Amino acid sequence: MVNWFSKIAGQRQKKTSQTDHTSVVDSLPFYLEKNSELLSADRLHVVRQFRESVENQLKILRISLDATSVVLCWSGPAAEEITIYTSSSLSTDFKPGTFPLGSGVIGLLKDCNKIALAPYQIHSPAIPYYSDNPPVGSFFAHILYCGENDQRKTGDYGILCVDRISTDGWSAEDKALISAMTEQILRNLFLSRDLLFTDVERRTLQLVFAGLQTLNSALDLESVYAAATEALSLIVKTDLFAISLVHDNYHELCYIAGNSFGEILNQKYTLADSLVGQVVKYRRILPETLSHAGNAPIVNGLKLFDTYKSILVVPLLQEDKPVTGVLIIAAQGENQVTRNCRDMIEMIAAQVAIKIDLAQSHERIQQLAITDPLTEIANRRAFQRGFAAMYERAKRRSGSFSLIICDIDLFKRVNDVYGHPFGDQVIQQVANQLKDVVRSGDLAARIGGEEFAVLLEDTGLSGAFDVAERLRKQVEKLSLFSQGKSVPVTISLGVATFPQDSSNQEKLFNYADQALYRAKESGRNRSVCWGSMG
Repeated sequence: MVNWFSKIAGQRQKKTSQTDHTSVVDSLPFYLEKNSELLSADRLHVVRQFRESVENQLKILRISLDATSVVLCWSGPAAEEITIYTSSSLSTDFKPGTFPLGSGVIGLLKDCNKIALAPYQIHSPAIPYYSDNPPVGSFFAHILYCGENDQRKTGDYGILCVDRISTDGWSAEDKALISAMTEQILRNLFLSRDLLFTDVERRTLQLVFAGLQTLNSALDLESVYAAATEALSLIVKTDLFAISLVHDNYHELCYIAGNSFGEILNQKYTLADSLVGQVVKYRRILPETLSHAGNAPIVNGLKLFDTYKSILVVPLLQEDKPVTGVLIIAAQGENQVTRNCRDMIEMIAAQVAIKIDLAQSHERIQQLAITDPLTEIANRRAFQRGFAAMYERAKRRSGSFSLIICDIDLFKRVNDVYGHPFGDQVIQQVANQLKDVVRSGDLAARIGGEEFAVLLEDTGLSGAFDVAERLRKQVEKLSLFSQGKSVPVTISLGVATFPQDSSNQEKLFNYADQALYRAKESGRNRSVCWGSMG
């Protein structure tokens, strides 16, 4: 918590302690007009008053210079386009909206702070805020920013444009008036920003803490993924969230919210030559702009994310630890994630990384609690849970399942003659054969010293007997040696099926156990079904 407060407080101190134009030219009022949920009602009134004040100043300037149009444009965070914030114009050809940063005559500002064209020639670059070619005799543009060219790379600066029919040159008085007007706009912006920042900071913290509260309640990985989606949805409105976990040289999409993408989940995607790979390598949010125009795909071998206009890939990392994953945020609309949102997303992402780490540790502990340490298959506790769950599913769906109980023949003699370490090897080898025969949805478990059980979902008596025989034959073929001497190993198996043999869970287990006892009585190394015992 201290780190988040420090970060936000540090940002605020930086903004309020500076007195140069860097702090003045803050896009807060422009941004907040479209994100009013971050403001109280009285602060929203301040935003609207700022616009009205600028509109009046532009009107005064237009009248004073006998201009056709006076237009204030502002760069977005992407620093690739300019949006007309407000204007005062007499022209019917005036076209409000957004246009690329280097469009028409605006592109002449690439290497300078002001341009003054008088007369404005017919072959001069077009004025981007006009839909046609209205009569323009002279044109003037002035950048409102701190004076450092780097500011244009990061966005958040303005351009004041003035045009008029007169072809007269721009006099010193004209330029002084325009310069004074830009200073006044900047001064108003500075005052408005200070009034607004406290509200934004408070609302930002509320959103962040609401998201963290959601995350803190999650324990397992699926809950963390869902909580991360919910937390981020409080901050940014997008169409798709995805979480991908990073391994050695690939990453695995483990969660996608927003639609059904089962066919691409849990697939391996190489990190090389992809935006995700760059994020992992450089440990930073990419792209710098929300629009990914690079040659590398978002995810190598997957075009899903390439169809979205706004993309943000956020690393999931903890201080100096390696990047454990990435968060992919995608939206169909343009510029859906503001700079303020990026800061909050970054803070949430840091907590998602911690929660994923904790959830993975929790799952490992849970797995250890239900895994037999010698064989690495399920233990008796896991078997009991699986047996109860499969029994309830079969009852609910009027389905069937089978239970196989098996035992290593003459295992006490193996331990006595060859020693317990060799006995452990025998148990491990038998367990490996059980792993080979079970399918997804089945369960193999060690339920006693040399005793095992297999649960076969949606399997009748015939299928279960086939599995038992296959398992028996595989064990019989094992080549085990102790001190150079071959040691034969066999197992006996008992089979019972629900509901054919019994619809009672306890009886079903007893029947399989009695079938196993009959197999041993009959000479061992054989499979016996309860239903065939007569």
